Amino acid sequence: MDIKILTKQAEELLDLTENGWVRDIHFDMSKLAEECGEVAESLNKSRKTNEDLAEELADVMVVIAIIALKKDIDLEKAIINKQVKRVDKLLKRFHDEKRTNPTEQISL
Repeated sequence: MDIKILTKQAEELLDLTENGWVRDIHFDMSKLAEECGEVAESLNKSRKTNEDLAEELADVMVVIAIIALKKDIDLEKAIINKQVKRVDKLLKRFHDEKRTNPTEQISL
């Protein structure tokens, strides 16, 4: 799924939820912690399936998109920028070199 589609769906959820846009950001942080706990539970319990894990990971992604929307953060741009920094750091640490073109895509 495209990050922009995820963001649009999160926006629709906020529009449909009573007080969704004005609810305190700390509520959303608590919800994120709850959803991360459910991811951990899915990983640690043998009766949980990959489908269960996928649903919990999806919940985490939606809550992250909601927080980004409320804080006016372009999530797609933030992910790209962070990945560039991450790759540059790894290249420097393990290969002692920098990319000549920081916008080129590198798969890890």
